[in-house]
Amino acid sequence: LKAFWLRASSVRSQRHLAFGMADDDAPLSALAKAPSRKFDDDTPLASLAAKRDSTGAAKKPVAPKAPGPGAPKAPGAPKAAGAPKAVGRPKAKAGAKRAGGSSSSYTYSSSSTSSDSDDAPLRKKGSGGAAKRKAAPLKKKKTTDGGDGDDGGGAVRKKERTAKEDLVAQLLSRWWYSEEYIKSDWPPQEEEYYEQQLEKNKLRRVLVQEWEWLPEMDEQGRRKVYELSQFRGVYRNSSGDLVDLRPKETCPCFNNFIKKDVATLCRMLLSAYENQLIDLKNCRYKSDKLANDIKVSMTKIRNMAAQAQHMK
Repeated sequence: LKAFWLRASSVRSQRHLAFGMADDDAPLSALAKAPSRKFDDDTPLASLAAKRDSTGAAKKPVAPKAPGPGAPKAPGAPKAAGAPKAVGRPKAKAGAKRAGGSSSSYTYSSSSTSSDSDDAPLRKKGSGGAAKRKAAPLKKKKTTDGGDGDDGGGAVRKKERTAKEDLVAQLLSRWWYSEEYIKSDWPPQEEEYYEQQLEKNKLRRVLVQEWEWLPEMDEQGRRKVYELSQFRGVYRNSSGDLVDLRPKETCPCFNNFIKKDVATLCRMLLSAYENQLIDLKNCRYKSDKLANDIKVSMTKIRNMAAQAQHMK
């Protein structure tokens, strides 16, 4: 019985070792006889990851299947020896690439609205259109005054002016050089004049620093205004309206100058030209052409003044 028991234990131990298991009853001799697997640096990874079957033996690694025609290609994988090359898009000709590669060779057709321009087809520039553009002459901007354009004198064009209106336009460009306005400055700088005008219009002048703390009307019924520092005699009230207290009868404007006779306008304009020439000598820029133009204009004004004297 003892011999039979030892033999059965040996068989059971070998069976447990075959399945990779051991129990507490297994003899040490059976454990020592178990085969051990040795691994080193040269052992392939496939053998380490190999699965065992039901008997405990390692399975042989299965060779990977070849990828199908639609399967994605793994990165770094070598190309198949007999695989045919992919047929790509045919290369365009050099002339066609130059014609269609640049975005400047296309232009959107003009449209009255932005939505129409988005849907408009691209129009290719051709040699025929370029030839037409070259052949078309450049059109100058048409003006109503015969080509001289507007000289900045307002709604009245230079070619449409009368001789008197032309004198007024020249005087308005340099009235501060005229003797009349040099002797009596405009607007007047006397404080007494504006105090009288403020009292006459039921107004009182206040400083900007104290504007918020003073009432709109005082005990005498005068409304508060403040003066604009850049324009002497011009004020602004709390409503934002401009109050101009400068003398209107001597204002250098078209309505006052047109009322004067031609001889007076010629005299005022000649004095303005003379003083402008004197002031032009102090200019640090080259102004010989402007000085010559002024002298030519003075000759015309003298002739006009002489004709005006004969007509009286």
